[in-house]
Amino acid sequence: MSLYGQVFEPSPLLNTNMKFWTIDPTNNVTTPYLWQVDLIKGPHDNISIYQTKIANRQSLGLNLSRSNQNNTGVWTTVHVRQDVHGQALDALFRSPVSLWVYPTFAYRYDPNFKNPQNTFGVEINDGTNLLWYVFADNQSQVFQLPHHRIVLMQTPLNTWSLRELDIGKQFQEAGWKEPESLSFILILGTTWMYPGTWWGYFFGLNVNVTPRLTEGLSATQRVGILIGDGLIILGIVVVAMILQRHKTRTHLVGQEGEAR
Repeated sequence: MSLYGQVFEPSPLLNTNMKFWTIDPTNNVTTPYLWQVDLIKGPHDNISIYQTKIANRQSLGLNLSRSNQNNTGVWTTVHVRQDVHGQALDALFRSPVSLWVYPTFAYRYDPNFKNPQNTFGVEINDGTNLLWYVFADNQSQVFQLPHHRIVLMQTPLNTWSLRELDIGKQFQEAGWKEPESLSFILILGTTWMYPGTWWGYFFGLNVNVTPRLTEGLSATQRVGILIGDGLIILGIVVVAMILQRHKTRTHLVGQEGEAR
């Protein structure tokens, strides 16, 4: 009865353990199977995506080097992306997402306008609004910009930490409606203000899908099921007693026949 009306669904994100890899011929980089890669970089910038073992954990590594020659206002970023829509999107919005993260640098932003100047984390992009979960050793806080919400989650550097994301809650608090589709993105990026080499690692991405309830049992239905179960059990007991009595009687008749 407790499971009546519940629909159990698969994870809305696939290959979350990053076990299977392939080649992205467009960007000429390796990438986890079923994940897409988006790069923004200058001609002298370098970006790599790779499997590596960090502190005894097989992980996804993101690395970028922004050249000092790239003094434009454009970001240098790497996105490892999976698009979600339909039933999978509904599951993602009502289910907690957990992952292990290994940040290696502090989060930098404009102190006046709160605009980010580098990032390592998770991006949720619905085509209109951006939700960023940023992992760094800065104090936890939330920045609400036009169409951009940044949730800074205090995370120690150079060690593994488990973090949990509630995407539906953040959209609700930002006043955004649930979209028809979105991109779930693992992101690493920096601006011209912070050139150099930057890296971070992810491991153990998991979506704990909450079962969807299509309908529940009414009190009358529950009582009816209990009565029905009781009658079935009673019937089984009665049949068992009759069979046992018949077996005993047959045995006695057999013994009388042998005595004669």
